[in-house]
Amino acid sequence: MEVQPELITELREKFFKTPPDPKFHPADVTRVKENNNWLKRFLEHNENNMQESYNMLWDTCAWRSKFGTNEITEDNVKKEYLDVGLCFIHGKDKDGKTMFVIRCKLHTRGSKDFNELQRLVVYWFERLERETNGNQISLFFDMSESGLSNMDMEFIRYLIGLCKNYYPNFLNYIIIFEMPWILNTAFKIIKSWLPPKAIPKIKFVHKSSINEFVDPNDVLTCWGGSNEYVFKFVPEAQNNMDATLNGKINSRKRILQ
Repeated sequence: MEVQPELITELREKFFKTPPDPKFHPADVTRVKENNNWLKRFLEHNENNMQESYNMLWDTCAWRSKFGTNEITEDNVKKEYLDVGLCFIHGKDKDGKTMFVIRCKLHTRGSKDFNELQRLVVYWFERLERETNGNQISLFFDMSESGLSNMDMEFIRYLIGLCKNYYPNFLNYIIIFEMPWILNTAFKIIKSWLPPKAIPKIKFVHKSSINEFVDPNDVLTCWGGSNEYVFKFVPEAQNNMDATLNGKINSRKRILQ
């Protein structure tokens, strides 16, 4: 949906008409003042509805302040959760959007501290925001070798809630890879959490059809492709430095987080 510049200006003026809560993080207030693209995303997310865009923007700033989003770094996220590779950044979808991979078999419902899981996801989302400059992403649920014990509905609801409420127009696709039939009922529930306009974003794929929605160069060997990437956590500063020094690296060799 096209967003006219005057709507961005109107949203900014509406936000500052009421003095921002002093608890709002200064970085977020500055972002509202200076970042047209961020405000544009709120308008796109809400189909140019000014009041809904304003409400979401205000609620997002309030949530970011309460959650401590701007203070989350790899140094204060549970290292064990970072290193295991439950979720990480890898490759592109067919539209060139970065994929955020969730390997469901590596998580058993109730086995991890949920607050730490929340912080882990927000760390990656914030890193994605920085690395993609606020571009859309695709969630890639790798459900191969997963069963009922790996289906953490609370965790999935949290992921969806972040995209629905605090990361506007962030989702390109929700790609579901090799979902066991036993989880069909659970996914019907998950669909009910999504707004109607998001339902077409869900794409169920198998090894035989994954190339329809994932760049073939980024399809891992465990997904039926030839990309031999194996997850290893690399700190953000080092990852950015490697990209700067090496330029565009072949995706079969590049370590992508």
